[in-house]
Amino acid sequence: MRKEVIELSKLGQMPNESINDTEMIINTIRAYDILLSRIKAPITYEEGLILISLFPESSFYDLQWDLLKLVELLIKSTTPEEYLSLVDKCPSKEWKELLKQRFYNWLHQNSK
Repeated sequence: MRKEVIELSKLGQMPNESINDTEMIINTIRAYDILLSRIKAPITYEEGLILISLFPESSFYDLQWDLLKLVELLIKSTTPEEYLSLVDKCPSKEWKELLKQRFYNWLHQNSK
């Protein structure tokens, strides 16, 4: 497992955008952003398990979209059952539903 994913697991689930301390916000955003930007395809299922656990309940300064793009890399390298099992582990109902909808859209477009 790559060190960036291990470091992200240490940071844990992204907080929502409700942090009141400006310096803490900047440092937290920077930490997630740097680590996420260093992760390149492909990713392993085990890395996906850690990444899926990082989703904030709602949003975190648009970094949740970077996370979504990384998790979606697994669509082509896993079975539909494996991918949906991974998505079911997402701690955010909102992001879990979005990941599922995007997966079903992808499946529909690629089954033609």
